[in-house]
Amino acid sequence: MTVASPPAAGRARVPGPAGTAPAGPHAEAERLDGRLGDPWSPRNPFGFAAGAARDAEEEYPRQAEALLRAEGFHLCHLPAPLGGNLRSFEDAQILVRVCARRDVNVMPATMFSISALMTVLAAGTADQHRLVAGWLREGRTIAFGLSEEQAGSDVLANTCRLTGEGTLHGTKWLVGRANTADAAVIVARTSKRGAGAFTAVLLGPEELADPRVRRAAPQPTTGMRGIDFADLEFDGLAVAPHAVVGEVGSGLEGALRAQQIVRLMSTAGCLATADTALRTALRFARGHRTGGVPVADTPYGSRELALAAAELIATDLAVLVAARQVHLAPGAFGLASSVVKHVATRLTASCATRARAVVGARSVLRDGPGGVLDKAVRDNAMVAVIDTSVLGNLRALAMHLPSYAPVFADAAGAGGAADPGREQRLRALFALGDRASLPELRAADLDLGVRPKDDVLLGFAAHADAIAAELLGRGEARAAELVAGVRAALAAVTGSAAEAQRDRARSAKASPEPLDLADRLCVLHAAATAALVWWYHRDGRGLFGAAPGDAGWLTAVLALLSALADGRDPRTAGGRDLAPAGRLAAALDGAGLLFTALPVRLSDSVPQDENDENSTDSESSTNSESSTDTESSADDPKNAKTPTDDRNEEADPR
Repeated sequence: MTVASPPAAGRARVPGPAGTAPAGPHAEAERLDGRLGDPWSPRNPFGFAAGAARDAEEEYPRQAEALLRAEGFHLCHLPAPLGGNLRSFEDAQILVRVCARRDVNVMPATMFSISALMTVLAAGTADQHRLVAGWLREGRTIAFGLSEEQAGSDVLANTCRLTGEGTLHGTKWLVGRANTADAAVIVARTSKRGAGAFTAVLLGPEELADPRVRRAAPQPTTGMRGIDFADLEFDGLAVAPHAVVGEVGSGLEGALRAQQIVRLMSTAGCLATADTALRTALRFARGHRTGGVPVADTPYGSRELALAAAELIATDLAVLVAARQVHLAPGAFGLASSVVKHVATRLTASCATRARAVVGARSVLRDGPGGVLDKAVRDNAMVAVIDTSVLGNLRALAMHLPSYAPVFADAAGAGGAADPGREQRLRALFALGDRASLPELRAADLDLGVRPKDDVLLGFAAHADAIAAELLGRGEARAAELVAGVRAALAAVTGSAAEAQRDRARSAKASPEPLDLADRLCVLHAAATAALVWWYHRDGRGLFGAAPGDAGWLTAVLALLSALADGRDPRTAGGRDLAPAGRLAAALDGAGLLFTALPVRLSDSVPQDENDENSTDSESSTNSESSTDTESSADDPKNAKTPTDDRNEEADPR
């Protein structure tokens, strides 16, 4: 299996005629990426080298924060009626990714208010909505305090309390931006037991300046270095009645509903770090030779790059569809939110780790690709845990599974036809890039219920046979076989969950089986998403730069996810199945495009094959919109790369 990946030498991307405004579904992301300049340039303060240098010194990204705030980036998750820039969470996802791929620290530097904001939007009053929106527009940061060290993922064990006299006592653990926040939303205990024992309160600048509030010293972290994660301690702080968000006793429910959106948006950091890792590995693998052959063309290198690409493609689709689903069916978003968080953290972590392995021994060096990869892997791991726990997420998912068993037990998929409006929602859900088909966010409609209602699962149950038949009719027998296998696996997983629900010995308290089934469900949900994306785009524009109707990327994704769902090492998937994903990733990087379904032009210098006789210096150009140093990294002697030939490294094929 060979991945036709681009070479390592660089030239600037050719963006089109000077002054041409970006066009397409994600034009604003393209414009902002151009503003930030070529990330491969060692002189660019918004580039990879600068991010790695800040990480080594544990420095806060002040310059990036200032530029992004001036661009209104910090308002990309604030709804337009409140003065924000949110058009859709699909747009917001791409916008965040083009920034965070350079340094994921720009997310906490500008967006850590999202947890507090969404809690207020989900449960607060109209006056509170306007208050927090005003703070955000002024550039203020609103921290969010839910977790406590001794309780861990068991939030019902939290002890920070709000007394009947209105005084706040206790400590919130590892609060993001705790030392620099201007305001905070704190979830505190107001009665002895149960989910209704907690109340959320909104603390403003005056309350946080009170001497009865102590901001502890930031704790050092392995990833996102330079961002202050610290404890907030309260010693009898007076809290006014109007500061209560929603009703007394509704704080935990409101926070958990809000976390559905927070989990979704945190996946932008997962995808951003994986994008950087894969792009770095692709460029290294093309320019570095072993035994006279580019690493990208060796059996090991091509397989690992193809697997990493398939992992990234699968995550991209799951996230983009979920970002649309929260607009279309917020009341049914609970399952999708947990699924996409679990899938994104698992697959992108594997993608980044594979990318580092391809670079081999050089990945441990702090300069060059090693420094970039090391930061990407550590930051990716940090994103995985900052807004949820893996265990808590799987517990929440396990509650959903049994109710879907009847849907998949029905061979005809009748469950998918029960809702006459579902097909209309499905068409809107999978119309990637179409903002007009999405309603405005209705955060108050987010729900914690578990009855069958997820449009992806119900839609796949209804359409799986038709998808397989269509693929078979187009000569895509392998893809058709994989689709049928995914449907059968979903029937087995949901059926087993229903059986376990009736057997105390197989309950979550007595056995890990329900959590294992939830883990499998996440992978299969991503597979169903990919199949439905292909179905609704089969006669339209091609995705990931492929031809319209092309099923190569679908085969790669389903082969990967089917292996994971079966508990197999994904490296056992067929090389022919996986190869299309590697080729598409290489082509996207070569064209200067983000690793996502629809084209998003980047300001990166594009790799140039040293054997490409048609490439000339006159073809090189820089993005005219950028106000930063966007010169090709190849123009800097310190950054110039000469393909190396490690003919004596047969013991290490990397």
